[in-house]
Amino acid sequence: MTFTEKITDLLKKNAFPVLLVLIVLAVLFPALNNGFVDWDDVQYVVSNRALRGSWLDVLTFFPGYYHPLTVLTYKLEFSLFGLQPLPYHLTNLLLHAACCVAVYRFLSALGARPPSAFLAALLFAVHPVHAEPAAWISGRKELLWGLFAFWSLTCYLRFLDGRCGRFLRWSLFFFLLAALAKPAALVLPLALPLLDYYRGRRFSPGLLAEKAPYLLLALPLLALSGSPEGFLLGGGAGAFSFAGAAASAARSALFYLGKLAVPVSLSALYPALTLPFGAGWYLLLFLAGCAALGLLLRPAGRAGAPGPGWRKKTAFAVLFFFITALPGLIVSPPADRYAYVPAAGLFFLYGELVVHLFSLASRRARLLAPALALLVAAHCFALAGASFYRAPLWKDSLTLWTGVMERNALEPMAYYGRGNAYRAAGCYAAALADFTRCLEIDPGNWKALSNRGRIYAELKRPGPALADYSAAIALSPSSAQLFLNRGNAYLLGGDRALAVKDYDRALALAPGLAQAEASRRAALAPRAGSKPAGR
Repeated sequence: MTFTEKITDLLKKNAFPVLLVLIVLAVLFPALNNGFVDWDDVQYVVSNRALRGSWLDVLTFFPGYYHPLTVLTYKLEFSLFGLQPLPYHLTNLLLHAACCVAVYRFLSALGARPPSAFLAALLFAVHPVHAEPAAWISGRKELLWGLFAFWSLTCYLRFLDGRCGRFLRWSLFFFLLAALAKPAALVLPLALPLLDYYRGRRFSPGLLAEKAPYLLLALPLLALSGSPEGFLLGGGAGAFSFAGAAASAARSALFYLGKLAVPVSLSALYPALTLPFGAGWYLLLFLAGCAALGLLLRPAGRAGAPGPGWRKKTAFAVLFFFITALPGLIVSPPADRYAYVPAAGLFFLYGELVVHLFSLASRRARLLAPALALLVAAHCFALAGASFYRAPLWKDSLTLWTGVMERNALEPMAYYGRGNAYRAAGCYAAALADFTRCLEIDPGNWKALSNRGRIYAELKRPGPALADYSAAIALSPSSAQLFLNRGNAYLLGGDRALAVKDYDRALALAPGLAQAEASRRAALAPRAGSKPAGR
């Protein structure tokens, strides 16, 4: 067999995966024009000291959040390309394409027919809810943990097929990689009994023993945060109430199911979800959902069925969604990226249903099958078009935060973020307007006060700058930077004595702060016209 024949044979055997990769690149290529945005990209890449130090610095523990594998990928790109955004976005697109292929392989290993697995993976590829992690540099965590999670589950299914320990070890290895990419992957062992159920395995002590290595890997990582919810979500969860958590989870589930079913009014930042009908109704909804799942999980009572029936398929799809979405269901505000991995379960059910209906239509009427195919194609094209349109939202900070405002005109974070972007671009009037609007919505936003004060100082207007800095200090009296900035404003206005007092306070809060020491020396210098060293 010649080289050309080998390549042709390989493409034939992998036609669906190759097609998925091409579709992802065609639909989301506008993301390659995106840059860094002031929404986690600064923390994870632009100002991340771990990228500029030793390779061991990638093991740095972010407070409440540990994802060294994700940081390692940024470190590799930074070492090769610096802060050129194109390689970072290209990596994200390729990871999303690889994740779509992994979904196809996972569902095929699960038992889905190739057209069904391809259709599910196609929805995974082009759904606009998935545009966020693919088009946003900081969405890398979702892509990595999704990729390795699906390969872990696929290897586990291969283990079930042949009882080959090699596949179980590969499954454990991919699970570890997923957990090191994003702690949310620690829910993955909960999905393994679901695969056992779908494959018809009976409960036995041996089934529990198979899962023990996953728990042994998960527990040390879970212990890093001091609390499960802090580690999984990257922040504190406050006082815990099971009833309140259940009601909130039901509300969040409705939100994500709605966005996956009808992806309209998508936003990079949503407001925190409320319980408009009261927590009691959502708690009842949660309990009703549990009861419905219990009915689905009951044995169907049909012995000798040729494969999983619709009851089992539905139960698997719903439970896979809820298990993998668990971290996102108990955190607020919601975000599209939290539905990235969970969506695969629902898309599996979609693919199975469409293929089943197509089979029925082909036998009953000549025109029904083509009509169904056109309807499904139109649906996929509409989703792809929405993703194509959505991908440039992360082009820059101005575009991002303006897009958020179009969805929620009362989101203070959007005005704060856009104000920072305008300030960086030198558009001081627009920045002042956005910071002022942010403070009208959220008067306690001391960062907006501080940044507005910095603009007034840069415009040589010490009076308004002092007013903003003083208000910010009242809200955040432990910030050395605020005292430094107010000291600079006093010095700008000619009041050296008050400037020195603020520099002393800054140094008391942050001993050795170089900018405060330099500014203090400038204030005490006998010569006139000294310039402060702060920012």
